[in-house]
Amino acid sequence: MEASAPEPPGVLASFKGFLLWVGGSLAGITALLYATGYLVTRAHLSMLGLHGLVEVSSDQFLQEGAKLILAAGYTVLRTTLALGALAGVVVFVAMLLGRLLDRVAAGRRCVDCATRVASSKGLRHLLFAGLFVALALHADHYLRVAEQPLAAIDLLYVDPASLSVEPGTGNRVAVWILGGDSQQMDRDFDDLLLGAILAGLLAFGAWRVVAPWPLRPWLVAPFVAALGISLVTLPMAYGVLQRPAHYPLVSLTLDHDEPAARGSLFLLSRTPDAFVLWNPEARRVLWLPAGAVRRAEIGAVKNLFAASRLPHTENAR
Repeated sequence: MEASAPEPPGVLASFKGFLLWVGGSLAGITALLYATGYLVTRAHLSMLGLHGLVEVSSDQFLQEGAKLILAAGYTVLRTTLALGALAGVVVFVAMLLGRLLDRVAAGRRCVDCATRVASSKGLRHLLFAGLFVALALHADHYLRVAEQPLAAIDLLYVDPASLSVEPGTGNRVAVWILGGDSQQMDRDFDDLLLGAILAGLLAFGAWRVVAPWPLRPWLVAPFVAALGISLVTLPMAYGVLQRPAHYPLVSLTLDHDEPAARGSLFLLSRTPDAFVLWNPEARRVLWLPAGAVRRAEIGAVKNLFAASRLPHTENAR
């Protein structure tokens, strides 16, 4: 029998390179989802006042990170589809005008003049100054917007009646969460998402404008820092504003056939060693060893703040 011809080395090398690329891409995506999911979960538990009391698995970090990416992608696509269609029309019209100008000598001179002006050093300085002013305005607005969700902490232990709903008191996000004002929370998150996109556009624009300059990395550093802050605070704001505080109701019976506690109990976490519960009436976290529980019945999934809704939240807007 004749031996089969060996595979060309180029094909094997290409296939090996493809496998390495796929493996590296999957590792990068997993790391991105894990990091964003950790920030989402950490901010969510801090908002509730449960950080350090609830055990979270790495699978949940990945799930929360994927939810953030999907939510942000859906919001961006929903907003940019109409803008993309308009941009396509503008580009098409510009191409038609460009072809017309190419046929006219005066038009060619205008295009050459515009090209020289665009590549001039003075215009680059002017554009960079404008981008820097835009960065200062961006930071002034979005840093204040991002700070408010992160200041809403330990809300499970807060008495809703003690929160002032007057504007300017600093409790705006807490009032939204306790009052279930999802529209205001959606608007705040959409505003922060827009801020992250604008920070990326400013960083890209600055990188292109200062391309010929020797101090390019130093000049772009403030824009990159603003982008990094936006990308870190966005998942944390999502954990406060968008991550639902929905947990299942549970009924536990102990070894001596007595209920674990009076009233409603929310199951926050279940490990092989213990049950971590929330009692909304007493505003306390309960820890029960798993060995002391004889029977557990899981009921409906409800919001932790449903029992403490504020009667009015419109004054906080």
